Amino acid sequence: MGPADNTHCSLTEIVAAMPQKRSSTLLCRRGGTLTPVSYPDCHRDALLLASALRQRGVSPGDRVAIHGTTSYEWVLADLAVLVTGAVSVALYPSAPKDRAVSVAREAGCRMVLTDRADCAAEFRAAGLDVVYLADGDGSAPSVAELLGAASGGRAAFEIADRGDGPFTIVSTSGTLSEPKLFAVHSAPLLYTMDRFAELYDFGGGDRLLLYLPLSHLPQRMMLYWGLGAGMDFVLTDPAHIAADSGELSPTLHVAVPRSLQHLHKRAREIARRQGVADSDGGMTKAYASVFGPALKAVFVGSAPTDPALLTDLRSAGVPVYEVYGTTELGMIGLNVPGATRTGTVGRPIPWGEVRTDPATGEILVRTPTPFRYGELLGSRIIPVVRDRDAWWPTGDAGVLDADGYLTVYGRMRDFVALANGEKVFVRPLEEAAAAATGAGLCTVMKTDASHLGALLFFDPAAAEGVRIEEECRTMLSAVNQHLHPWERIHSFSVVDRMPSVEDGCMTETAKPRRHKIEEMYGNRAQWLSVRG
Repeated sequence: MGPADNTHCSLTEIVAAMPQKRSSTLLCRRGGTLTPVSYPDCHRDALLLASALRQRGVSPGDRVAIHGTTSYEWVLADLAVLVTGAVSVALYPSAPKDRAVSVAREAGCRMVLTDRADCAAEFRAAGLDVVYLADGDGSAPSVAELLGAASGGRAAFEIADRGDGPFTIVSTSGTLSEPKLFAVHSAPLLYTMDRFAELYDFGGGDRLLLYLPLSHLPQRMMLYWGLGAGMDFVLTDPAHIAADSGELSPTLHVAVPRSLQHLHKRAREIARRQGVADSDGGMTKAYASVFGPALKAVFVGSAPTDPALLTDLRSAGVPVYEVYGTTELGMIGLNVPGATRTGTVGRPIPWGEVRTDPATGEILVRTPTPFRYGELLGSRIIPVVRDRDAWWPTGDAGVLDADGYLTVYGRMRDFVALANGEKVFVRPLEEAAAAATGAGLCTVMKTDASHLGALLFFDPAAAEGVRIEEECRTMLSAVNQHLHPWERIHSFSVVDRMPSVEDGCMTETAKPRRHKIEEMYGNRAQWLSVRG
């Protein structure tokens, strides 16, 4: 079965059907309170905003950027752009100002809806009409103001016929090269969610917690499918996930490793305060107070999750499933109920195939549901012509075990080729060096044809401060004792700052961009010998 066999309705049909789902709600955090919004009210607001956008000149086929953190207004903006027939361009809220503006310009946007008042002038200078998602500085109208002005409109809004084109434009992560924009069609997203619902047994009676930025495509995949199914939503932010989860009892979480670490720490603190950390069932109760008592599934992806953390969560009864995919190719590997193996990303998707390149170890995928629909060529979107029998490279290295479970080692660029022909997988070395020295981040690179060096980044604001060089030397020497000779770190350099999104060395999703780190810091590093 492929996405063409999907019987799920289109996104515009999902929006049009929202008024019939009167018992479904979006619980939206606004400041210190959570406000319930019914589906009919959300539908009304989306059409009012769409009418206001059309009055401001947004027409079918136009590009409209959305730039902000997860909020009810973000959802409204996306729905409104959808029903006008325009194409949304999702900008990461963590992107530096110049990056956000350049992406909006590259995508040919005529308007931007943003919650960043400090970016408004730059967007306006780039020729974009600015609307604030939240309260702004008075230089542009807000969504709330547009809704108020449009509420007295005379005629009902006519939802545009979108045809069979894409509905959004998103960006690759930029870990391997400069980020690239591509267009996405809804069909593979909705098909994927139909299969998820079958595999994990959820539907309209469930409640989903969303706190990651809606610029992440998987968040909107869950959102739109859930709107069609009539799910309840909790739209919150990272600072309130533990409180909102414990109080509102979602059945589904979408997480990243760092948020799981946060919730794990919170549960540990609760167990210690209650004196049950070492008692039978104590951590199970503590986790229930953090995740809520109704939990069906926690989906975690985006980066490798510590196997020890997953083991701890599962032993306490938390149904956590590590999954794997890429922004362009969609879902690739899934741990599912009854078929979960810690340390792996599960087995290949049942509707596709996965293998590894015997020469390089790169993970290759044959899937009928790639998320990338087309490439941007100026103002046009050129559909990608795909061979359904082709194997597509992921840029990741891994291995399939005898039982069909996939382990992802890391990006192909995480392997460094030495002069002796050996390829060293540097990510474990980086993790070991960072753990031993207390560095906030470590990047291992070649300093010459045969030797490896470690860039140790320390956050000056961290409690431990910047370690002195002799301490780093001693700790790296200890790490080397457990490594093969050609894996050993021969030199190091201490950097008293962290790489950032602003300097181009981290992606908007907080992933290191190795090539940029080497270019900016490695090429001018003062290397010190580990041997002294």
